[in-house]
Amino acid sequence: MLRQLLRISWLPLYRRWALWYVRRERPFRFGALRLRVPVGVFHPGVYFSSPIMLDFLQKQDLNGLKILDLGTGSGVLALQAAAQKALVTAVDIHPLALETTLANAARNGLHLRCLCSDLLEQVSPEVFDRVLINPPFYPKNPANLPEHAFFAGENLSYFRRLFRSLPNYLHVESRVWMIFSEDCRLVEIQALATANRLGWEIVQEKQKWGERFYLVALRRTV
Repeated sequence: MLRQLLRISWLPLYRRWALWYVRRERPFRFGALRLRVPVGVFHPGVYFSSPIMLDFLQKQDLNGLKILDLGTGSGVLALQAAAQKALVTAVDIHPLALETTLANAARNGLHLRCLCSDLLEQVSPEVFDRVLINPPFYPKNPANLPEHAFFAGENLSYFRRLFRSLPNYLHVESRVWMIFSEDCRLVEIQALATANRLGWEIVQEKQKWGERFYLVALRRTV
């Protein structure tokens, strides 16, 4: 009952506040990380998925691992991995996101590689130990570069394209960590992953202010 009440009454108000909040450059802090997030770049403090994934990441041993952060946005996941001594490649379709990531890396004294790419199109063939993805959830075509952070295409084309190419960047011990909201078409997305030789395991469930999130680990099955 409380969860339903939060979803009906509080979440719409919060989402309106979030849209107002991101109309100007804002800071974000997580542990020792200090970021600035400009207008037009996904703000990790406004949407619940990023803090949940950051909490998960900081409990993992990433030392020396090759990590790909796909759709890096402000760079927060990539920077957390770099702070844990991973070898990080951050990718985004939006040039402003990559500029922001590099600026935030310099601000925190961290090093990573940045690539501008629509999903994996411009990422040279290589394998990664971990892939981090906070994906767009909603079945609508993005109208501009910032909307790629939210909309996965009317037929979930983001996931169809991603899962076709992703196995080529994984070895048998690789894991892809993705986070999903219960508001997305989770069953359909899981079916797309399975059809593309990707095993699917929910490794964490967390409820945040009436919205449930699932942190999923994908692996190459063949």
